[in-house]
Formats: sequence, structure tokens, C-alpha cells
Amino acid sequence: RLSYEGMDRDKTQPRMLNDTPAQLVAHLSHPNGWWRDTAQQLLVLKRDKSVVPALEKLAGSSTNLLGRFHALWTLEGLGALDAALARQLLEDSEPRMRIQAIRASETLYKAGDRSFAADYHALTKDSSVDVAIQAMLTLNRWKVPGAADTLKATMERRKERGVQVVATTFLNASANAGR
Repeated sequence: RLSYEGMDRDKTQPRMLNDTPAQLVAHLSHPNGWWRDTAQQLLVLKRDKSVVPALEKLAGSSTNLLGRFHALWTLEGLGALDAALARQLLEDSEPRMRIQAIRASETLYKAGDRSFAADYHALTKDSSVDVAIQAMLTLNRWKVPGAADTLKATMERRKERGVQVVATTFLNASANAGR
């Protein structure tokens, strides 16, 4: 094993094509991004939904944030992300998870679950500016009813530069499109 800045390098040769679906799910939490990405790709390509419960557990309760991200996006890729889990993750204590949940839930919104509109509006008030900005981006991207009013209210309520830039850009584009 090689060591780099106190970290051991895993020199195990991957043999993922022969791995079981459960082993692939375990690789979603691997420290190496290549392993995580490849395991996610193989799970989605195999379309084996027997792993959905394990993916839901990993996404909802693991301590490995990157593993949680990969589990969420694997569920989305399998067409197995459900509204209940997405909403649970929209309330996660980790802002980066909330951002991923907003993005993944867009698939559900696009497929017709308009109930997420209320979540997107509410998330513009999130304590994390990054979450609020993602909610604004989603509101605008999917032309969610009431988006312009929420963008204006968010702009008035929040003075962070990113919020101001995003809201101004979208509101100006909308005003110019009407000309």
C-alpha cells in the first residue's frame, strides 16, 4: 500500500462486472470517486430494482455524504425515487444533501408531481444561501407558478449577493421576454 499525506491508497483491482447488486451498493460509499461513479453506472444500467430498499436506507441514513448522494442519484436513475424520500432529504440537516434532493426531485416534478412546488417556494427561506439559490434555480427552470413573486420576496428578504444576482437575472430575463 502506498501512503499519501497520511492516507492509504487502495490498490485493489476492481472487478465490478462480477459484483452482486449488493456489492455495487456498498461501492457507492467507497472513498474513491471512480468506484462510486462506476458502481452507480452499473446499477442504473442493470435496472435491477431489488437494490431499492438498500439505496433508500443509504440515502436516508448513512454517515457517508458522498455515498448518500450516489444512492439518491442511483434511485433517480432507476426511476425509483419516491416523493416521501425526496421530501425527507429536503429537510436533511446537511445543506448539500438538501441541494441534491431539490435537484433529484425535479424529475418527480417534471413527471407531474406538482406538490413539490410548495417545497421549492419554502426552500427559498432555507438557512443555507446555497439551498435557497438552488430552490430559486429550480423554481425558474420549471416555470413553477408563483416563481416571480417568490423571487421578488426572496430578494427583499435576503441580501446575500448570490441571491441578488440570481433573482435579478431571472426577473430581468422574464421582463425582457415580455417585450
